[in-house]
Amino acid sequence: MEFYAYLFFSLLLLICIRALLQLTKKKKLPPGPTGLPIIGNLLAIGDRPHHSLTKLAKTYGPLMTIRLGFNTTIVASSAEMAREILLKKDRAFSGRPVPDAITAEKNYHMSILWLQCGPKWRSLRKVCNTKIFSSQRLDAQKDLRCQMMDEMVKRVMVASEAGEAIGIRSLVFQTALSLLTKSMFSDDMIVDEKSNAVEELEVLIERIMELEATPNLSDHFPFLKPFDLQHIRRKMKVSYDRVHELIDQVIDQRLNRRASQLPRSNDLLDTLLDHCDEHAAEEFNHDDISLLLFVSSSPLHFRS
Repeated sequence: MEFYAYLFFSLLLLICIRALLQLTKKKKLPPGPTGLPIIGNLLAIGDRPHHSLTKLAKTYGPLMTIRLGFNTTIVASSAEMAREILLKKDRAFSGRPVPDAITAEKNYHMSILWLQCGPKWRSLRKVCNTKIFSSQRLDAQKDLRCQMMDEMVKRVMVASEAGEAIGIRSLVFQTALSLLTKSMFSDDMIVDEKSNAVEELEVLIERIMELEATPNLSDHFPFLKPFDLQHIRRKMKVSYDRVHELIDQVIDQRLNRRASQLPRSNDLLDTLLDHCDEHAAEEFNHDDISLLLFVSSSPLHFRS
C-alpha cells in the first residue's frame, strides 16, 4: 500500500514540475489567457468551445494561444488568419497530432488524413484529386445527386402532409450516406432483404462520430493514454473493425465479379481497383482502397 502511495505522489510531483516548466518556458507564441497549472485553459473553454473562443478572441486577437491540459494550441479565429495558415503556410501546418480515439484504427498511420507530408501522402492526394473529387466524376454523379435530393424532399412533403414531425439532421445524414454508398459501391452493400449493410453502416458511422466528438482525457493528458479511462479507444476499435469488415466484403465481392468478367458497375470502387491494377502494391493496394472508402463514407471526416 505504501508503495502505491509513493508511486502516486511521485507521479503527481512530476506532473506539477512539468506544468510549471511549461508555464515558465519562454516561447514566441501569440498572446492568450493564463491557464491553471496542469489543466491549462480547459475550464475556460467549457462545453461550448466555439462561444468561448469567440469571447477570448475579442480580448487576445484573431491569433491566440491556449493550453488544453499538456497541449499548447494556436487558435485562428478570423478569415484572414485562416487564409494565412491554410493557403500561405499550409506546408508548415500540414502535420497534426493524432487523437487517441483514432489510434483504434489499425492502419490509421496509412490514412491520408493522418499521414505526414511525403511520397505516400502525395500519391494518395493525387488519387483523391484525379479519381474521387475530379470534375469528371462529380459531373457523372449529377443525376444520382438530383435523384437523392428529390427523394429527400418527397419524404419531407409526405411527413408534412401527414402532420408528422421529421428529424432534419437524421434525414440529411441518411441522404448523404446513401448518396455516398451508391456512388462508391452502386447497390453492392445491400446484401439481402434481411441484412441491409447500408443501415448497419449508418449506425456504425453515427457511433464513430459520437465517440470522436467526445472530449477525451487521453488527448489532453498523454500519460493517461495507456489506461483508456473513458473506454473510448476500446469502443472505437469495435466500430472501426466492423466498418472495415463491411467494406472488405464489398471489395471481395467486386473482385470476384471482375474475375468472372461480369458487367462493370463503373462506380468509385471499380475506378480505384483499376488504379490498383495499374500500380505497384507498394504505391497503392487494397488496404489503401479500404481506408479511402472508409474516409469517404464518413461525413465527419469531410470536416477534417
